[in-house]
Amino acid sequence: MFGSHLGDDGLMGKLLMVEDYEPDNIDGCSPLAKHVDASESWIILIERGGCGFVEKVRNMQASGAAAVLVGDPWYDLPITMYASGDTSDVHIPSSFVARSQYNGLRQAARDAGSKGLNIKLVRNEYYELPFLDVLFITILSPMLMMGFIYVLYRLRLRQHRLRDLAPTDFVNSLPVKTFYHSKYREGEPAECAICLDDFDDEDELRVLPCRHQYHVKCIDRWLTTRKKFCPICKQNVCPVSESSPLLSSRLRSIV
Repeated sequence: MFGSHLGDDGLMGKLLMVEDYEPDNIDGCSPLAKHVDASESWIILIERGGCGFVEKVRNMQASGAAAVLVGDPWYDLPITMYASGDTSDVHIPSSFVARSQYNGLRQAARDAGSKGLNIKLVRNEYYELPFLDVLFITILSPMLMMGFIYVLYRLRLRQHRLRDLAPTDFVNSLPVKTFYHSKYREGEPAECAICLDDFDDEDELRVLPCRHQYHVKCIDRWLTTRKKFCPICKQNVCPVSESSPLLSSRLRSIV
């Protein structure tokens, strides 16, 4: 996540293991006491730990390295080398190598002996971890956050909707009467204000606290799925909750 990237032709150089060149500085947390020969391209292999990644690369850059490999002596998991702050001063490429590759490079360098080991760094065109990291940060993370916010919104919406509905048990407890034309009194409603059908003999009518009457099926569905208010006068059919201290205090003051 810092320094220059490899070009299409890669980078050819001679591998230098710091553990052999300067054993006390195996992690590259300080510049090499004796800088490498600048006439050759040196790819310096150092070990993970001791200090930050960018500090290691800066030290090896100051020591004349053309590129840096940071090997993990413990795990076979590839990671991305991050750095905080301004890294514009780092202009050489660097890469992280997991334990198996790290040990393989060390063994190959030892087998090469005094002639040295020439290696070539190439760009991986099929899997670039930094690109995936950027993709996750810029696209997937906001999508996950928006999904979480949407779920919370739906839950809050459902809670608000439930507060606007009348409990089924309470609705079933409201009085019911049977309609007969012979008992009809002038001024009483003769039709259901929800379905707009006339009341017929033996129709079951639900009587609300406000005295308005509806077909049982019509008003029950309305109160439990739409609103807990009378469709005509908008009066709340549920009793005033004791959890409303402001309203309760006003009622007591009126009494």
